[in-house]
Amino acid sequence: MTNTERPTKRRTWRVLSGMLVTMALLLSTAGTADARDRKTISGDATPSDCNDGEGVGAIYLTGDLNGCLIFFPTDFSCVEMNGFALYEEEGREVFRGTYEGRNGKFRTRYTLAATYTQGACEDFEAGGFPYEKQLTGGCDHKIFGMKGAFKGRKGLITFHDIIPNPGTSGASNFFYSGYLR
Repeated sequence: MTNTERPTKRRTWRVLSGMLVTMALLLSTAGTADARDRKTISGDATPSDCNDGEGVGAIYLTGDLNGCLIFFPTDFSCVEMNGFALYEEEGREVFRGTYEGRNGKFRTRYTLAATYTQGACEDFEAGGFPYEKQLTGGCDHKIFGMKGAFKGRKGLITFHDIIPNPGTSGASNFFYSGYLR
């Protein structure tokens, strides 16, 4: 090996190692920027007639989000098993309200899973919704921003049904947590 070859190999190694360090910094910076753009949200919600006849029902959110979430179910199933009824539902929703003091609107796609007392599937099949028979429940809602404070934002909200007397009364409120990006 001559002296002229050695610096070339070292220079190549330095260039490659410099590129690797630069790529690592870029990737770590992208992750940091993404984490900064993600804002945690939480609050509570209660059954409401804020939908003014639109959709099949609504809840009113308070906390980081303040406003009306209106439901539009698209499909459901109910199966009796092991002495309980397992109810699952999919659909879409529209939220109109405020975030950080600014008005806005977003839509969601949601999936709900809840457990009811045995026999509840008959009520669902007959077109009823036996709130009083609910034992557990919760749902995930993928957020797609539309206008105002939510334009261009995406996120996820998870609702947890709070049932004071499982099997004898419906959910009194729905704690939520999630994020907006």
